[in-house]
Amino acid sequence: MARKNEKTESGKERFVAVRKNNEGNLCEFKSNTGKVYDYEMAIEAIEQGKIEGAMLFTGRDGKQHIRSKNDGDPNTKFSNLKEF
Repeated sequence: MARKNEKTESGKERFVAVRKNNEGNLCEFKSNTGKVYDYEMAIEAIEQGKIEGAMLFTGRDGKQHIRSKNDGDPNTKFSNLKEF
């Protein structure tokens, strides 16, 4: 796994911490390089293939939402990442 401030072997970033809003919804993501993405920036980065371990899905509300890829590692689930 990449250390802080390093990209992964694939050359992509990975989210390592999250921030939640007052309703408990994810609103910001911090990557292993230290970059902070707001929700819209994170969607764009995932669409562009810059982030590994994350995927987009269309919710019932018709909007794009972010979820962690199920790679079998509980440490990479967004719900288990530390908050910043």
